[in-house]
Amino acid sequence: MRILFLLAALLTAAPAAAQTPVRIWHALSGPQKAALETMAAAFNNANPDYAVKPVALTQTSTLLARVADEQRRARPEGPPLVIVSEAAAGDIVSAGGLAYPVSQLLIDMAEPYDPEAFLPAVRASFSDAAGSLLALPFLLTTPVLYVDAKAVRDAGYDPGKDLKTWAGFEGVAARISTAGGGSCAAAMQAPPWIAVENLLAMHDRPFASFDNGRGTDARISADVDFLARHLARLVDMARGGALRPRTSGVEPVGAFIGRACPMLLGTSGLLGHIRSRAAFDLAVLPLPYLDDVTNPPKPSLPGGFALWALRGRPPAEMKGAAKFAAFVASPDAQAWLARELRSIPSTFEGWRRVQTNGTTTAEPGLAVAASELAGQMPTAASKSPRLPGKADIEGYFEAAFDNAFLGTKQPRPAVVDAVQRADILLRERRDGER
Repeated sequence: MRILFLLAALLTAAPAAAQTPVRIWHALSGPQKAALETMAAAFNNANPDYAVKPVALTQTSTLLARVADEQRRARPEGPPLVIVSEAAAGDIVSAGGLAYPVSQLLIDMAEPYDPEAFLPAVRASFSDAAGSLLALPFLLTTPVLYVDAKAVRDAGYDPGKDLKTWAGFEGVAARISTAGGGSCAAAMQAPPWIAVENLLAMHDRPFASFDNGRGTDARISADVDFLARHLARLVDMARGGALRPRTSGVEPVGAFIGRACPMLLGTSGLLGHIRSRAAFDLAVLPLPYLDDVTNPPKPSLPGGFALWALRGRPPAEMKGAAKFAAFVASPDAQAWLARELRSIPSTFEGWRRVQTNGTTTAEPGLAVAASELAGQMPTAASKSPRLPGKADIEGYFEAAFDNAFLGTKQPRPAVVDAVQRADILLRERRDGER
């Protein structure tokens, strides 16, 4: 199977009449939704015994609620596959017996599976303690630093050399802001993901106990002093005008594309969107790190969406689900997703295809993002936190950042409050599952 098959297959003959339906509930929209539908159509044309049918729901929380409702029925009618955001991993795993590890599904259904095929960060963050791959990344992202390279050079700095560390980033931002009379130099998407979870992981500090949330009695164990010091740095930058948080009314992506803020800490999932709209010399760099804490840093965290298999469907449906999972994991499909959506390939072979087919030439930022996940194997502290209620937990940290930027709380009390609220929620969720 070659990469052009994914589109060429849409033009092949009509499928056979007798088919096994394989539903995929998902929370994708826009280009991501269209990509899933294209892949499903290509798979169906190549596998006429099956009919993969994506079903769009409004958001991950709605999807999970629907799945839970189905599980309570005497005869559940849920799907064999779902695609949800990375933040929902803990919710699926904590629903005892619901998830069918993708690696086990592939093995049980005699489909190809090689655990060594996946990038280290993928294996670490998407596997359980026994090494089973729980879910398959569908649209894989990680945080990066987007830069208007000319603005940085005009300030007297080299984007490739002077933005590697947080001290360097802060210095560049201050110079740009001062030169502009207090103008914005940087904006940030999703502070809980970038400036809490990734900050901790890159500096080998856990967010939660028991393998970063993988134990039944896990507690929030984030280093409060470490996070508070970093939040204080960001607050100082905001007070000087260099950093514009959302409390200032700035929409970070729009401010960057519109050149109101020449640096953006954001997800690599925006690579295609930003590249197509940036009317300036765009550079994409790894997230800065604290070189006084660790050097070199650990990998940043994988994010995006993942394909999960659910138990309870007839064997014929599960066979179709396994074949589709193997299809998604294939090097050609991984390379196609990278080309169309700038998704980071989750396998080494997919990554090799992307490097040789011109994708990284067209979008060098994808190579930067992939290099973050393709390096060293993460430690227990530097893999993605897997916690039930993670979306709500991130909301507590979002509120902590807002309060600190608004001045209604000092950074340390704000972080302490977020940690305490998150830990209470985690304990309540765990107690409710027993």
